[in-house]
Amino acid sequence: MEKTLISPAKVNLFLRVVRKREDGYHEIVSLVDLISLFDEIKIMDLKEDKIVVKKVFGEMPEGEDNIIYRAVRLIKKQFEIKKGVYVEVTKRIPIGSGLGGGSSNAATVIKTLMQMWNLKISEEELLDLGKALGADVPLFLYGKPCMIRGIGEKIAPITLPTIWYVIVFPGVEIPTKEVYSNFKFVLTKTENDIKLRNHFNALEEIAGILENDLEDAAQRLCPRIKTIKEKLIKLGAKGASMSGSGSSVFGCFESKSDAERVAKSLESCGQVFVARSI
Repeated sequence: MEKTLISPAKVNLFLRVVRKREDGYHEIVSLVDLISLFDEIKIMDLKEDKIVVKKVFGEMPEGEDNIIYRAVRLIKKQFEIKKGVYVEVTKRIPIGSGLGGGSSNAATVIKTLMQMWNLKISEEELLDLGKALGADVPLFLYGKPCMIRGIGEKIAPITLPTIWYVIVFPGVEIPTKEVYSNFKFVLTKTENDIKLRNHFNALEEIAGILENDLEDAAQRLCPRIKTIKEKLIKLGAKGASMSGSGSSVFGCFESKSDAERVAKSLESCGQVFVARSI
């Protein structure tokens, strides 16, 4: 059996760091939109009991350092599967960009293997499997715009208007741990103090809540983040912010034509993508 799938990126429209836990993880509150910037993944069964992950295009780690490899291994172990798996990846979502490409790849592979092998599991158990691989994997398993809390395991639906995005990746990979180590943590609110709506009708409402607590820390590691954000606003974005722990910056637009016009003006700033809510 062979399946070819698309694996979407995400942007964090809102990201507030609530507290640092004793185990070193940080709890957050975040609003997330899934967008039409995709990696392509082809999955095939192998007769031999082994895991093979190959890249067709783009950059990604190989072997056990690859989250796809770890996702397949986790499913095989969890359900005692003796079949092998071959995975080919066409990688368009930049690594280290804050757009969640690796986590999305893992979630896509998990959901596909569950279908291919007819494995049954509750949604809660599925999200727990994803959490074992990474904090962003559960939101991609959920697969819709959502509010996430805790370390990414608490997920609730949200309603968003269609948003066009211009996303600029300055070509600087910033490890998430490095951003958090540069984050000046001051607990000013608890999770319950952060009042966010779960329904947004217009882009102006989204522009009013764009925020990312990690932006200042990431800017110290990659000053171009601030420059790109300022350019997006100057060129007409309704709002702009950094996604995740960076270093990608996105601007929000009403229309595809507006987004494409601005994207052309930013080609010297790095890799530029135009995408929409999915």
